[in-house]
Amino acid sequence: MIEQTARHSYGRLVAFLAVRWRDLAAAEDALADALLAALESWLETGVPDKPEAWLLTAARRRLIDVNRHARVHADAKQTLITMAKNAQEWAGPEESFPDERLKMLFICAHPEIDPSMRTPLMLQSVLGLDAARIASAFIVKPATMGQRLTRTRGSWVSLQRSAQSSAGRQPLLRRMGPKSGWRC
Repeated sequence: MIEQTARHSYGRLVAFLAVRWRDLAAAEDALADALLAALESWLETGVPDKPEAWLLTAARRRLIDVNRHARVHADAKQTLITMAKNAQEWAGPEESFPDERLKMLFICAHPEIDPSMRTPLMLQSVLGLDAARIASAFIVKPATMGQRLTRTRGSWVSLQRSAQSSAGRQPLLRRMGPKSGWRC
């Protein structure tokens, strides 16, 4: 029955898939995979009531999987190329990546950030101090300082988003480079 279905339906199924997907080679490969799956499945479960529909469904699913895989591969390839270019730019004889701490200090001193939280934010983001140590320096409870830092980082994120939307999706860190004219 499997051989008879394959011989009888092969041309119709390939034509249908090739016209829908606009790729004859991919349609043939998908149908070949569907026939292989039919050989494995139908021997155990029996031939379905509508074998052509089963083959068509299996071939469509295979085409969808191949298409997804190709999209992911293309996206990953572009991402890897970008990452490789960035790595080449960052690679230098003395440093493995650029030191952005000064730029980070300027970002922490942005006028939109609460003046009383600029220094704690600098201490945490640039020096890596935890909220408890910062709280002891400012004579407040560690939980209070942690909440304030969290709120400040939240406003920083919203500031980043509004800055990106107003500047054509260019990140705040990029726009605040040495040639940006930004002054503190």
